[in-house]
Amino acid sequence: MTRKVTASVERYLKGIYILQKKKGVARTSELVKLFGVVSGTITNTMKRLERDGLVAHQPYRGVKLTEEGRKIALYAMRKHRLLSRLLTEILHIEQTLAYEVAFNIGYYIPDSVIEKIEEALETKQDATTCF
Repeated sequence: MTRKVTASVERYLKGIYILQKKKGVARTSELVKLFGVVSGTITNTMKRLERDGLVAHQPYRGVKLTEEGRKIALYAMRKHRLLSRLLTEILHIEQTLAYEVAFNIGYYIPDSVIEKIEEALETKQDATTCF
């Protein structure tokens, strides 16, 4: 991972990534709806993310992730996928619940734990492909 960010920043970057992927840009109104906050919160957050070099804001057009912001968003998504896999494949938790849990806790899991989860899942996959 490139730099440490808060759970809140990870969450925003992931949301922007998803909207940007679908529509080319993330607009304030879409972010308000996605995160369930008022537009002033989005405006202030986007200013902070731009100041930190994680997004580029185009007035009246929306925001796009910078390369660093994109890397952080992709890493957050990877963590959530690994946690979802752990919960479904190893703990046999129903997929919808596993996704919800992974979404809620994924931001708080240290990189060292994510690495261990990845190792455990690779080991499981290797074991199942041997037969």
